[in-house]
This record gives sequence, C-alpha cells and structure tokens, in this order.
Amino acid sequence: MAPAIPDDQVQFAQLAVKQHYIQPEHVRSALELYRRYQTVGGEIPSIARILVAKGWLDARKGEVLLRHLINGDPLPPSTGALAAAQPAAAPVSAPAPARAAKPGTAGFEALDDLGLDGELENELPSAPAEPVMDEREAWVRGMGATVVRRDLVKGYKITMVVGEGSMGIVYRAHQISMDRTVALKVLPEDRTKDQRFVEEFLAEARNAGRLNHPNLIRVHEVGKSDKTYYYSMEYIEGQRLDEWMDECEGGKLDPKQAVNVFVQIAQALDYGFRSGVIHREIRPNTIMVNADGQAKLADLGLTKGEEARFLDGENASYVSPEQAAGKSVDTRTDIFSLGCCVFHCLTGEPPFSGGSPMEVLRRRLNAQTPDPREYNPSIPIELSRVIMKMMARDVTARYQTPGEAAEALKKITFAPPPAARKPLGAGLPRRPLRPGAPRPGAGRPMPGRPGAARPNPKDAFRRKRPGH
Repeated sequence: MAPAIPDDQVQFAQLAVKQHYIQPEHVRSALELYRRYQTVGGEIPSIARILVAKGWLDARKGEVLLRHLINGDPLPPSTGALAAAQPAAAPVSAPAPARAAKPGTAGFEALDDLGLDGELENELPSAPAEPVMDEREAWVRGMGATVVRRDLVKGYKITMVVGEGSMGIVYRAHQISMDRTVALKVLPEDRTKDQRFVEEFLAEARNAGRLNHPNLIRVHEVGKSDKTYYYSMEYIEGQRLDEWMDECEGGKLDPKQAVNVFVQIAQALDYGFRSGVIHREIRPNTIMVNADGQAKLADLGLTKGEEARFLDGENASYVSPEQAAGKSVDTRTDIFSLGCCVFHCLTGEPPFSGGSPMEVLRRRLNAQTPDPREYNPSIPIELSRVIMKMMARDVTARYQTPGEAAEALKKITFAPPPAARKPLGAGLPRRPLRPGAPRPGAGRPMPGRPGAARPNPKDAFRRKRPGH
C-alpha cells in the first residue's frame, strides 16, 4: 500500500486548484511523482516544488499560497466557477482559530479523481491565527518552493529555491557585484554548530573552487553572512538527471543518451582523481544536463559525513560496498557509484533496491552484482558488461580509474536503425507498357533449373555469325 501523502502537501494542491492557478491534471501528475519519490526513498520534493519545477505553477503564485498556509497571509480573490461556488460568508483568506464549514460539493467538482483516495474531499484549511512555523522551519520540513528571505546572504538577491538536501538548501540568486545568476548553497544551522565541520567545509570549498573542468559545476565564492555559511556556484540552465529520468517512460533513458552523459561525468571524475579529489556521493541528483546535452557534476570535493546520510536512506542505493562497510575509499568508490547511476538510468530502478536503507546496504555487501539486461533486455550486451564491471563488489575487479571507465563507455557501439524496406514494385517503370513492348528484363538470361543443361555461349556466337 502506498504511503499517505502528508496533509500539508494535500492542502497546497487543493488550494492551488481552488485558486485556478493549476489544472487538476497537473495535480495528478505531481502526485504520481511525489508517490514515486516516496517509494524510492531519500529526499522527497514538495508538491509545490514539483509544480514549479515542471512549469505548471508560477513561482510567485506558489509563494502566495505557501505564505497563506504557513503564516496566514491573505489570498487574492480567485476567479471562475469554483470561486463562485464557495460560500461568501467564509472566505478562505479570513483568519480564524477554528476550521470553516466544509464547502459544498459543487465547488470541488474539478477536484474529483485526483488519485488521493478521498484526501482532497477534506475541507480547505482556514488560515491559522498564529504562524504555524517560520520560513526556515518550513523549508526544513520540505514545505515548498519559494518561501525564502530574499536578503539571506549579503551581496545576493535570492529569487527562488531549486533544491534541498542534508547539506543545505540551494537557491537561484543574483550576485549583485558580478551581475550574474548563480546557484547559492546555504549550510543548515545544525551543521554549522560543529566548528570543526565548518572549518573543514570551508577549506574543501576553497579547494573545490580551484577545480576547472567543462563537466564540473564551478564554485565561485565561499563565505559567511552573519550566521549563515554559504558558497555560490555556476548556475546551469537545464535539468537534474533524476528529473530527466522522471519524464522518460518507465524512468529509463535512451542508452545512447545515457552513455553520452556518463562519459562526460567519468571524464570530470578523472580530472578530480588526477587533482587528488574524490566525490564520495555520486547519484542522479548531483548531475545536471543542459539543453545542448552537456553534463556537469556538482559538489566534487564538497561532501561530508556521507556515512550518516547513507543510513538515513539518502544515498543507500548508490554507495559502494567499501563505504557501506566503513572502510577507507579511493576513486574506485566513485566508479562504483557511477555504475549504479548508469544502471538506474537504463533500468528505471536503482540496483539492490527495496526495503529499508540498511537492507539495501546489506544486499550491497552480500548479493551478486545484478545484470541490467535482466531488467531491460534492450541494453546492448557490451554496455551491460561495462556497467557490471563498474559495479564489481571487489575494488580490484573494477576499472581502476574513471578515465578507464570513460574509455570503455566510449567504445560502446549501437546498432544502426533498421533500413527502411523498399515498397513492392520499387524501381519498375512508372509508365504503362505499350502493347507488344518487351517486359523489363526481357532478353536477360534466366537462371537454369536445378539439373538443367547450361547453355553454351559458343552456340549463341555461331548463330550470330554473318552468313549463318
């Protein structure tokens, strides 16, 4: 049985439809994605963030709804049949300590069949008398997409949130001094209480800022604003790999497209390896792909405390066996994780999936490496062998450098599409034959029947000699 969708997510979806900001079919699609994230485990983006990221909901309208639900800010009047059907005496935006009466069913006809098993039949929440939570706490709970302080970091104007994870929130922001759009990552407060962690993070972030490769997301600046630690990065106009997978049928990328992406990421890892840096936490949401097909890897050299995140389920599907066992790691751990990502992209599900994170890690240590062709027979055999070598349990059986893995992926050949068959009659003359005209091919020798005597060319020559 699928887990229940939290009430705050249901309320947001319900209110967005009621305000005529989105259509019911948008909610259906967002709910399907939300439940998919629930099944896979790890970070679950909010309904608000899904709707904004997919372009179905305007970010500013999403913020209006979130501020209403969180802090009780008034809503603008809605227009349309749904709004007209609501009782005038109980506007949604009116603060009240108690719930308003349940609206009539006529006002919710457009909310039918949203796949919520009756969850949307509940009444709309009236605005709370006191704010339920501050904006930062709302983000910690994964409430939504754009409830942020615009001036959270000095020198930057935040425009929207683009991601959230255990290492902090990533915003899209305008760097005022350089007049450019950047991705701004802010460390969570619970991380910054550990001074040793902060010092190590700042040192690693500065080192990461020295890395320069076309397939790495560059770090621009590392710093502190009041009590907030942050670093700014190159902003990529594109999609995260996991978002791209969500849009593909069955969550599966075309093998040729997937190989193109992972050759680039392996080359970025090889550059990091030669620079003395390993990633430790490669997964689909650390890879960005722009409209031109260029892939970029985020957070090289900027992952800390990965063991705890594995146990929380955020990375269990991609962690290497040596990481799961708490052993020391080198670049070959990144090769294993990258192989898990290729597996996921081509089969639609991560390897060793199912059960709790601890069960996934246990299978990682004991089970044989799965063959991706058992999940997707259309994967070329050659590619399947490369993936399984990348995911070998024994580190000595893997490719020993990311460069070797990149070269192996480059050598994958894909069968050309079958040639279109010529229609019957192709090549025959289009004009109708004149009566008595020879048929095409007339006069050419026909192959003899099996066992028939073959004609002697000299006989034909004799018949053609003059005077004979």
